[in-house]
Amino acid sequence: MSDEEPVCPLPAMRKACEPKCTDAYKAYLSCVDRIEAKGGGDCEPYYFDWLKCLDKCAMPHIMQKLK
Repeated sequence: MSDEEPVCPLPAMRKACEPKCTDAYKAYLSCVDRIEAKGGGDCEPYYFDWLKCLDKCAMPHIMQKLK
């Protein structure tokens, strides 16, 4: 048995999915720019839309690793 800690594959899979989620990421960055210009606000919904896109792309690959 190995003494190495298991490595979660999700971060690498999310990274691999980034090209498929560029529209959501651009919308998030656009919100960040608007918030910085206004001096206040929140881009949380845009951030979660981006994460949802990444997770939707990565989920089939994660499930294959878990089987």
